[in-house]
Amino acid sequence: MLSSSKPDPSRMQGKADYQCLRSPLNLVHHMGEYESLILSRCASPGCIRREKLRVDKEMSRKLAESGVLTDGYMKRFNAAVDAACNEYSKRLKECHDESHLTISRLDAKTPDLKKVTEFQADLCVSFDEDTDLETIFKDVIDQPAADVKIFGQPGVSYEHFEIRKGEYMCFEITEKPGKVFEKLFQVNRLYNVLKDDMIGADTKIAAMGLLMNGKREEFEIVSLCMREFFSLASDAKYDLAPMVEPARIPFFLMYTPYRNIFGVMQDLKNTVESKFNKMEGKFNEMDGKFNRMDSKLDELNRTMGLVLKHLNIVP
Repeated sequence: MLSSSKPDPSRMQGKADYQCLRSPLNLVHHMGEYESLILSRCASPGCIRREKLRVDKEMSRKLAESGVLTDGYMKRFNAAVDAACNEYSKRLKECHDESHLTISRLDAKTPDLKKVTEFQADLCVSFDEDTDLETIFKDVIDQPAADVKIFGQPGVSYEHFEIRKGEYMCFEITEKPGKVFEKLFQVNRLYNVLKDDMIGADTKIAAMGLLMNGKREEFEIVSLCMREFFSLASDAKYDLAPMVEPARIPFFLMYTPYRNIFGVMQDLKNTVESKFNKMEGKFNEMDGKFNRMDSKLDELNRTMGLVLKHLNIVP
């Protein structure tokens, strides 16, 4: 537990640590700037953040049985990424070459599960009240039509996508566009294979996805490659089960570059200044009260002196 404020127990299923964020001022100061600025928007309506999941024996067994951390699965994952990127390169080779974007692959080595002690989530939050993506990412998403790519369910709209109280949205933050598929692998591992351990079996994930920094052209390339990847992931040739299913839970790839977060920075700055101004006002009010008390004490002392003098009593 990372906060003294206890949330509704019904929202605390799963084993991941939690942090109650009721204001941008609750954010941990040592977290990365990009991460903290995104989280400040989520903190405004109030939310519970699930961040660290400490791995126990049961989780290790579950990971081993899923096969997602084996070198074979990672190689098949990389092969699907290769096919997706190659398909994109065939259609838009000139643009691809000019971008100089290198999309990395997984390091296909089976880890020693005994040495895996915890997993971390960038943005796994549930809100204190009903909300929607447009409200959460106000001032972060400039042009939804261009900045948001939705995979999976037809008819899903960013502008009208609601997240009910107690439901989760689970996003990873990708500061380097070339790392996008590594982040997708993490999303699959944490919110697909270990979802019940992370936030509970009965808890619903309303939306998942990636928030991406970088250049506009890199975002466009990545979104096209990812669309190809999802179309290939269900192919028996790659045998990627278990894999995130956008048809079941909408998957959002969202362009959130640093320059778009200035509005959030200003909100945070204004909130801090407002808090300090209120504190300064309280101190000034208290100072005024003390001054008035001093004045009344002086007046009382003078009055007592006159009374004692009238009674011929020398203090």
